[in-house]
Amino acid sequence: MNTHALMEGEKLAKTSATHLLIFGGVKLLAGLVTGMTVIFADAINTLATVLAIFASYIGLKLSRRTADKHFEYGYHRIETFAAFLVSLGIVYLGYVMLSKSIVTIGETAAGSFRPFAITTTVLAMIHSYRLSKELKKMGEKTNSLSLMANARSKKMELFAGLGVLISIIANYNNIPYVEGTVSVVISLIILKEGLSSTKESLFFLLDYWDDPILSHKIKKALRHEKDLVLRVNKVRLRRAGAFIFGEAFIDINPFAGIRDLREELEILEQNICSMNSHIKDFAIFTHVSNVDKVLIAIPIKKKKDLNSEIAANLKETVAYLFVTLHNKKIGKHRVKDLAESQKNIIGLDEFLTKEKINILVDNKLSSLVYFNLRETHHIVIYPNFPDIKTVKQILDLMLIDT
Repeated sequence: MNTHALMEGEKLAKTSATHLLIFGGVKLLAGLVTGMTVIFADAINTLATVLAIFASYIGLKLSRRTADKHFEYGYHRIETFAAFLVSLGIVYLGYVMLSKSIVTIGETAAGSFRPFAITTTVLAMIHSYRLSKELKKMGEKTNSLSLMANARSKKMELFAGLGVLISIIANYNNIPYVEGTVSVVISLIILKEGLSSTKESLFFLLDYWDDPILSHKIKKALRHEKDLVLRVNKVRLRRAGAFIFGEAFIDINPFAGIRDLREELEILEQNICSMNSHIKDFAIFTHVSNVDKVLIAIPIKKKKDLNSEIAANLKETVAYLFVTLHNKKIGKHRVKDLAESQKNIIGLDEFLTKEKINILVDNKLSSLVYFNLRETHHIVIYPNFPDIKTVKQILDLMLIDT
């Protein structure tokens, strides 16, 4: 995610806070001139939202600051902390409104200037609907918890506005209990939303976060590199403000070269970061386990056992002898004939990679076959020494060498 998106989020938060401040003032005036408790409650709700969105603005602005000697991991969690404060504010607001609504539930004050209150409420509802959509869209774009929390809060204001309209109509007709009951319902909705947002932001501050879909995609990408990655042990993800940080712990092919490993891991990290624009950093930790069992492919001429003579080149190779070395001992072996049609770049490559070998004794391989087996499939190419004539001799040498 780029800095431009965060700046857009800041701009929206700043503009929204200004508009809501105006609406809150108008609602407060409507509450004063009508004398209706429910309109006062709605005005307080709007003014509290101003503070919440302003907190989002501050959080987004500070989260863009780069790491320094005091905050070496950056300021990203400030945005999450802002979301936490916003959520606590919503909980407190819900509690205060609920307390007052319960006390006044049976009171029915005669309202005045009710057309002014109706007009203000309808305009506020339209604004809340539009603002909720804008905040939600920007929250998803920036991955901002506080903006998404405020989007949910504005959505709740639609229900609050509807309740205010019902209360005004009831006030017109002197129907008791409606205004107080609506105020209680609005308070409970706000309280529920606040508690849900508080739980979510608190869990993120404590590094509790789970995105099973993203985790599955990352594991799938790692396992796709089956020639390099032997096993995916663990994938961990965490939220820090608008950003996602992650790490994977994998077992890698012990026959992979250092240069190959470095290049492929860099490509893997780039691919994983491209899966989600909010991933700020992803680290891959590798473990190379001890090798106690390897499969070796040796080109042979005629005989088909451990005393077979090693073929010096592809032309005189009639078969490959596959031998397992297990715990420094020669294990099972088998022979597979090499057809003439397989003595080309594509045929030989498919023939050898299909067997899942770890080590291949060279028989003057072409450069393309050599590099594909070595660089792509991480198969070790063992030299064919002039003084080594038989399979048994080269196996004895490998037992010493490995």
